[in-house]
Amino acid sequence: MFGSIVSEQFYYLYSSLTTGLSCLNNLLLIYVLAVTHIVQVGPYRFLLLTFAVVDVIISCVHLALIPAIHMTEFGYIYWGYRFIHESTAAAVWAGLTWVLLFYQTFVLLAFHYVYRYVMLCSPEWLAWFRRRPWRNWLVVTFVADVIFVGGIFLACLYGFVPTDMSRKAFAPVLRDVYGIDLFSPNAPGYLGIVYWTLNERGEKEWIRWSLFMIGSICFLFFATAAIIISCIVRIILELSDHRFATLAPATKRMQKQLFQTLLWQTIIPCITSYTPLAMVFLVPLTGIAMDGFGTVFIMSTALFPMLDPYIVIFLISG
Repeated sequence: MFGSIVSEQFYYLYSSLTTGLSCLNNLLLIYVLAVTHIVQVGPYRFLLLTFAVVDVIISCVHLALIPAIHMTEFGYIYWGYRFIHESTAAAVWAGLTWVLLFYQTFVLLAFHYVYRYVMLCSPEWLAWFRRRPWRNWLVVTFVADVIFVGGIFLACLYGFVPTDMSRKAFAPVLRDVYGIDLFSPNAPGYLGIVYWTLNERGEKEWIRWSLFMIGSICFLFFATAAIIISCIVRIILELSDHRFATLAPATKRMQKQLFQTLLWQTIIPCITSYTPLAMVFLVPLTGIAMDGFGTVFIMSTALFPMLDPYIVIFLISG
């Protein structure tokens, strides 16, 4: 059992179903964007295509990994069931692959908002985007990936990979609840963080390095959220401005549809992905053990890649 909350059979069935639907729905969206003329959005279709491709990849990795999380009062541990019998390095890199793909969606979503803001509002301080648009947008994308995804990668590499301390801390609960022996000959790999330990006097002692690592991840997380919120506010102000009222009705309708689509592409993952993962990061800091609910949280992240194509197709083409 997955923390006595979700059965193993149900999780495998759930992952197979969500991955299958995600691949089918996103391939349909890719076809609509690449072949048909339902969506007349110009270069923006390439951003939507990129999002669809990432959705397919992350769904397939989710099924290949079957990720699980157990939340204790002192931290949390994340591992892949399909890699529990592999070497430490193989399991760690498999887990990192899913993590980096998941955080890639943050970068893409923020990039969508910046693109809509630049194209709709045409701010003077970002006028250089229009001079050589393809080169400039590619450079910005590359730099954002290096900073954001690279930062997440370094935080995981230096704060979450297996250590003797974390292996000893999580070994009892994984053995008792899941029947997983972290000290078996293959030394199963995982990503885990311990926020505090008990010293010789039985007092709680916070681990500063762990707090710095989770703080770095939260900073990157909320920095992206700040970019999105800032763009939302500016776009709403632009749409309500008198200058927007002078646009042709078809152009005005398309701009509103694109913005509504983007809002739903933010609201749904906030509910199914970002909020659950934020709880995984932050709840253990309060000393509350949510145990196998961490697996339920990570299962919910498989929903958005499956639903995203419907949002794009029905809101834009509607």
